[in-house]
Amino acid sequence: MSAVITTATPFTIQDVLLDALDVLGYEPTIVTIDNINTFNHSNPLQVSDIITNRQDYYGNQYFRLVNDLWVLFHDSSEMNGRLVSKTSKQYQSVGLFLKELSTEYTRQYDIYLEHLAEFEKQRLEAERKARVEATRKKAIEQAKAQGYVVKEKYVNGKIQLVCSRTA
Repeated sequence: MSAVITTATPFTIQDVLLDALDVLGYEPTIVTIDNINTFNHSNPLQVSDIITNRQDYYGNQYFRLVNDLWVLFHDSSEMNGRLVSKTSKQYQSVGLFLKELSTEYTRQYDIYLEHLAEFEKQRLEAERKARVEATRKKAIEQAKAQGYVVKEKYVNGKIQLVCSRTA
């Protein structure tokens, strides 16, 4: 029988969960149409489930997206609990596993937020540069339409347009 355990940290972002599992050595694999039949599991797996290298009576323990949260499915009695891995990591009870994962998920979430902030900063900077360029082009076009000769100077990282007209 499968059991669902609620964690203090809800696992809501797939990429963050995958990174946390990977950092901890649980070798996450996303179930796809191509690999769904390669897993020996007594419960029917679904495409997009995240399989770990933790095994119990039913097969590999896995996470499934349920109501926008990634939930761990496993044997509640942890019969035959073991870790099938290339690492020397020892099998932990589900409670300890989720506690460890929750801590790492929080770390990975902080990194994820830093990446989002950096991405937003770059996006805003690109928008600002595009606005400056559009304003520059518009000013040059207007000056030329009025018969001015336009020269550009860069002073302290700012664009300065010098407009002149001969009489």
